[in-house]
Amino acid sequence: MKTIFALTLKAAARDPYLLFWSILLPVGGTIGLGLLIGRPEYPLHIMTGMMAVSMLFYAFSTTSFAILGQRRRGVYNLLRVTPMPLWQYICGVSGAWTLVSLFCGLLVLGTGTIAFQLDIRLLSLLMLLPSGLLAALGYVLLSFFVSSFCRTESHASMVTNVAAMPLFFISDGFYALEKAPAWLQTASRFNPFQWFLNGLRSALALDAGPWLASLGLLVLLLAAALALAVRTFRFSDVSA
Repeated sequence: MKTIFALTLKAAARDPYLLFWSILLPVGGTIGLGLLIGRPEYPLHIMTGMMAVSMLFYAFSTTSFAILGQRRRGVYNLLRVTPMPLWQYICGVSGAWTLVSLFCGLLVLGTGTIAFQLDIRLLSLLMLLPSGLLAALGYVLLSFFVSSFCRTESHASMVTNVAAMPLFFISDGFYALEKAPAWLQTASRFNPFQWFLNGLRSALALDAGPWLASLGLLVLLLAAALALAVRTFRFSDVSA
């Protein structure tokens, strides 16, 4: 399992999707929008939003392509004739993808902190870690679920975009929802992406109550994603 973990990390480092969607785009968006919007509180607001976007793009969208590719190449079928149990392989790749996703988020955080000279305390960073790990692992497991219904890369792209984009826009990741319609504010309370944002922002604010509530909701997301991933897992391609 350690070998699979290390190989997955090396493969992720060469992934062009990782470089653009989870690093360049969120970092550029953080700095660009932070400078464009003149309000003093906005840099911190957009930084946490882009941090969450960075992690979701990698842990959900990019890994969906990776899982689909492995399935179509017969990797999971080959595991049936090797000594390695399937669960060890999945734990290895999922753990590596989770850490890569967390690294992307912390890179956005570090860039935004330096660019806007934000005061981020050590305790806030420690509180960010469990929120990031729970969310990233939950998104990775959801990518197993989503990829089980996809036949091609274009199909996976469509499905992941349809699933992810509403999560972004029914949240306060980029703009405040105080003046939004009541139905939108209600919908945001049931948005897993909003749960993650709440965890990040309450950690940075050292607000323990909302942070613990967010952790509880992210644990529920993780449990639901695990159940869906196990229930729908496929060894072979859908078209096979």
